[in-house]
Amino acid sequence: MIALGFAVAVGLPLIVLVAAILWPQRIPKDRTVAAIRQRVEDERRRDSNGGNGFHGR
Repeated sequence: MIALGFAVAVGLPLIVLVAAILWPQRIPKDRTVAAIRQRVEDERRRDSNGGNGFHGR
């Protein structure tokens, strides 16, 4: 019984630590390849349609 308690006391935090390190983070929707591609295409379209040349920088 003591061995089981020790295994839980050591094993559970270890499992949580490994999962926190290895678990992939979700990419925000505005940082995906598709969203970036869409922004670039929108800028190109806007610039080709007489945009003012200001890029927000």
